[in-house]
Amino acid sequence: MSIPVICDRCRVTGISGEADFSHLGDLLEFTPVPRKTQRADGWTAERQRAFIAALSATGSKRRAAQAIGMAAFGVGRLLESDGSDSFRAAFDRAMAIAQANGSLKIAQGVADAAARNAQLTPPSRLPMLSGQVMNEFGEPEDEESVQHRAEDAKESIAMKLLRIRRLYLAEISASPGKRAAFEILTEYPIDWDLAALGQPQPDEPWNRANQRQPDMILTAESGWSFGEAGYGPDKKAEARKAIDAYRQEEGLEPVDWDSE
Repeated sequence: MSIPVICDRCRVTGISGEADFSHLGDLLEFTPVPRKTQRADGWTAERQRAFIAALSATGSKRRAAQAIGMAAFGVGRLLESDGSDSFRAAFDRAMAIAQANGSLKIAQGVADAAARNAQLTPPSRLPMLSGQVMNEFGEPEDEESVQHRAEDAKESIAMKLLRIRRLYLAEISASPGKRAAFEILTEYPIDWDLAALGQPQPDEPWNRANQRQPDMILTAESGWSFGEAGYGPDKKAEARKAIDAYRQEEGLEPVDWDSE
């Protein structure tokens, strides 16, 4: 199968690269994730297929996205979007192919060859268009997109802190002394029935977790931390180990914690 590989340089110069992916069999015959807004520079069906092809060579979401001139954060949105089942299945197959191919050196060589065939431009040389800024990867990106990702990152961090706090509250929910101490030190009213189940507290919509506040300091000191800032036993590592042990007993693969 030959599919067009569209990149920033291609749009500017009017040149469209094309690569032969017949060796991938039916890998690229998945149903692309439908996009609400059809943008020429967005995740079109062609770009989604080009990404999966590059992923099968590199085994890296970031490198595969860069190889087709796109930002890696968009891949996560595709995977989480409605109608992404077929794309996610192709993503998993591509990763399996990359892993089966063996060494990263071989994968890098294939990726470099694909980039040359597609006439891609290194990110540092991509032209800066109107309304774009240089992002953290040294690539030009729409300023609105950068701001949107920053807000997404803040929201993601806040939710991780909330989940960590829930784990800590669940842990101490059976101890009257620890419950009382937590309420005295933080002055937060806690629904301990919800806490025991690991459920959100009634104040969570407005009481956002903050690592400088007493509740998160207590959480971190007890080993439940975000960014490895705790001083007690690493409860997060213990929980992950227990989850992996359970999955092994059930014949399931361990969780890829590095991709969180």
